[in-house]
Amino acid sequence: MIDWSEVNYWAVLAATVSTMILGFLWYSPVLFGNAWMKQIGKKKEEMSGGGPLTYILTAVTALVGAWMLALLLTLADKTTISSGLTVGLLVGLSISAKIGMNYLFEGKKIGLYLITIGYHLVSYLVAGLIIGAMQ
Repeated sequence: MIDWSEVNYWAVLAATVSTMILGFLWYSPVLFGNAWMKQIGKKKEEMSGGGPLTYILTAVTALVGAWMLALLLTLADKTTISSGLTVGLLVGLSISAKIGMNYLFEGKKIGLYLITIGYHLVSYLVAGLIIGAMQ
């Protein structure tokens, strides 16, 4: 049974921030931004970066993901770095598989799929690591 009192709010917040930072880096020219833009058929000049609402909603989705991961980790006998990484990996793989269904029906490029799922896998691994370490 989920124990709401076992959730470390600071760990959830840190995992949320790490997800945002990773996303900033992942979709920037530092990592996969150029390849991502090529896959979606846009040039740097065409990218708006989104407005404030985009970043607020992105932060909310990152918070919800970290919160759900933390809740899942309360089901374990003991939350550790290892359990955090394991659950983070399983959640990331599950989300990646579900995203894959959309890509199949939408006829999107495999490169775009790999960039997208790579971000989700890594972000859930990092979030699991943080939550597992801070629990």
